[in-house]
Amino acid sequence: MIEFNDLWLVRTNPENTNRMKEFLENNIIAIGWSNLLDLTDMSKSEILAELSKNNYSCSNVKLGVINHFVNNMKVDDLCIIPNGEKIYIAKVTSSYYYDAGKANDGYPHQRKVEFINKDNPISRASLPEATRKSLGAQNYVAHLKHRIGEFKAFLSEIASKSGNINLKQSLEKLLPKAIENIKNAIESDDAQIKFNASVEVLKLLQKYE
Repeated sequence: MIEFNDLWLVRTNPENTNRMKEFLENNIIAIGWSNLLDLTDMSKSEILAELSKNNYSCSNVKLGVINHFVNNMKVDDLCIIPNGEKIYIAKVTSSYYYDAGKANDGYPHQRKVEFINKDNPISRASLPEATRKSLGAQNYVAHLKHRIGEFKAFLSEIASKSGNINLKQSLEKLLPKAIENIKNAIESDDAQIKFNASVEVLKLLQKYE
């Protein structure tokens, strides 16, 4: 079971360019506003001043998105990252930082993450309905605190199914050896071992008649 403290929606298109490839390759999430310099340790009011100074719209929504990413998101929080019909899940592993080298590319404001399902994204349709509807929020970052309970239950269900699949696969790998052991037992010179093996084979045959 994945343990996490808070839940966020994070979009992949800072400054209207899809960066899912970069997110996955570099284990990051990021937002745009590339004219803003390093926002480390800035309060919400200081971020507002920076927006104004750089001729950005100062709406409460945009300010809230940046402040969420810089100040409110924490290490060990979980992010739901939609990319079309694929849904990636990532755990935040760093505080906010500024990567000046990505300013010209439009995504300098970043955090490090660990992708939980990098090679196996889940489908949007498989999400709980309420969570799926919450992904309709158009903000680059949205707080999904009200979906934590149902998403934890969803992840628990996935883990349970995955565990059952892994157990089945392990047993299937042991099947040739098991058949060989039964064959050897039936061919044994020990009458009791031969009898017990024969009984088990008959039981299996009756079960699948």
